[in-house]
Amino acid sequence: MSTEQHTQNAQNSSGAIQLSVLNRQQQIAAGSMVVVAIAAFLPWVSVFGLSVAGIEGDGKLTLLAALAGLAALAFGTDVIGRRKLPQPAYVAVSGIAGAIVAIVAIADLNEFAAFGLYLTLFGGVAWAAALGWEFLAGRKAAAADAA
Repeated sequence: MSTEQHTQNAQNSSGAIQLSVLNRQQQIAAGSMVVVAIAAFLPWVSVFGLSVAGIEGDGKLTLLAALAGLAALAFGTDVIGRRKLPQPAYVAVSGIAGAIVAIVAIADLNEFAAFGLYLTLFGGVAWAAALGWEFLAGRKAAAADAA
């Protein structure tokens, strides 16, 4: 779907959220951000039947990063109407937030890690991969347009 079609679809929505305007990479990134946000409330550490949710520690940071990434996606695409954030700014904000998630998850891994922390890690990696894929696809499209 072209950029004009994305813009037209979003403008025809009367302010409604239009997830259909997201490309495949953005859909994967959005899903990964939602996984990271949910994982913040799940157990990150479990020892002898006792567990601690991520939100009681570094999960607060990953939750904020996921929310920042979702906001950047919403304002950097035509999801909530006309794009309000330039593409480079969306990629930068989302990339930094995704890197924070991955770094926090890797730093917190230990022998007592529980499934919430693993979901955070996998969500952060999928988020970064989707963003890298989108960046490379954008460069390829720009090169094709220039030729």
